[in-house]
Amino acid sequence: MPSKHTIRNRTFAQILHVSICCSFVILLAISAFIRPVHCRAVIPNNATKEKLRVAPGQENNNNGINPDLVPGKHMDAVKMDRNGELNKDFRQELFLGPDHEDFDSIPEKEGRKRLIEIFNTADINKDEYLSHEELVKWIHHKTEEHFQEAAASSKRMFPLVDTNSDGVLFWDEYKKQFLLLRGYDEKKQQQLDQNQLMLSGHDEDDYILYRDRWGRADDDGDDALNQDEFLAFLHPEHCKTMLTMLVEEILHDLDRDGDKALSLAEFVSLPEEDAGNIEDLGKNDEWIRERKQEFMTNIDLNKDGIASLEELEKYMDPKNIQHAESEARHLMGAADINEDNKLSLREILENYFVFVGSKLYNYARNVHDEF
Repeated sequence: MPSKHTIRNRTFAQILHVSICCSFVILLAISAFIRPVHCRAVIPNNATKEKLRVAPGQENNNNGINPDLVPGKHMDAVKMDRNGELNKDFRQELFLGPDHEDFDSIPEKEGRKRLIEIFNTADINKDEYLSHEELVKWIHHKTEEHFQEAAASSKRMFPLVDTNSDGVLFWDEYKKQFLLLRGYDEKKQQQLDQNQLMLSGHDEDDYILYRDRWGRADDDGDDALNQDEFLAFLHPEHCKTMLTMLVEEILHDLDRDGDKALSLAEFVSLPEEDAGNIEDLGKNDEWIRERKQEFMTNIDLNKDGIASLEELEKYMDPKNIQHAESEARHLMGAADINEDNKLSLREILENYFVFVGSKLYNYARNVHDEF
C-alpha cells in the first residue's frame, strides 16, 4: 500500500505523464464530435499592445517568447489549479482582483491605503459599512475584471502569433511559437518535421495536451482559431464547454470507478479501504483535512457524499455567483468583530491579512505541500 506521503502527493501534475498518452486518441475522437459554443470576449477598447518578445534579461528562460502564449497551470479566481492543487490565493484573487499580486511587494502601509480605497468604492450606499450584499457585488465585480484581463491579454497575443495577419490562427502558426518557447529553433523544428529529432518528455506531454485543447476550442472544426476561440484555448475557465473539459480531466485522473462523479475518498486520493478513516487521518494531516473540508463545504452541495459532474462544473466556474456569496460570508465571519452583520473600515483594517493574505502563512503551507 502506498505510504501517506505518496498518497498526499498524487496530484494531477504527477500522473499527467502516465495518463495523457493513453487518453490522447480518445480525446481526439471526442473532440471531433463535441464542438464548444463560442466564448464571446468583451475586450476593453483601450487594451494596450503587448510585445511578443519578453523583456531583456528573460531570454534565457523563455527564449525571447512571451510565456503568456501558452495556457498556464494557474487560473486566477478559480478554486482549483490545473494540476489539481487547491488555489491558496483564491480569496485574495476574488477580493483584490487582478491587482492581488501587488500586495506581495508593496509595504503594509501602502496596502492599508489601498484597502481604504477598496472600502470606499465597495460602500455603495455610503453608510460607512460594507453589508453582505455589498461584499457580494464587489467580489463579483473583481471576478469580472479577471475575465476582462484574460480577454484583453488574449486579444494582444492573437495578432502576434497570427503571422500572416489573416484574422485566423492555424495550428502550424501557433506550434512554431510554442516550440520556440521550449527552445526548439528553426533548425530543430526542421529536424522534428523530418523525424530526425524527438520532443523531450515534458514538451511532448504539453504538446499533446495543447493540441487536444486546440481541437476543443475550435468551434467550427477548421483547425484554426479566431479571437474568441483563442480566448477559450488560453483561458478555458472562462468558457462553459471548456469548463466541461477541465472537469473531464479531473474525472479522468481521480474517478477510479468510472461513474463520472467523485467520492470524498477519490477527491482526497485515498484508497477505498481508508475511506472510513478520513476523519482520523485528517487529524494529523493538513492536506487531507483541507481537501475534506473543501469537498464537504464547497463541492458536494446537496450533501449526498458525491461530487457530481454538475457540482464540479459549478465549482470550477469562476463566474458562479455562489463563490462570491460564500467568500462574502467567510469575510464577514472572520472580520465582523461586533457581530452586527456588517463591516466597518476599522474591522477591515484590524483584519488586514484576512483580506490581503499573509506571505508567511502561504510560505508555511507551500513548505508543507513539498513534504
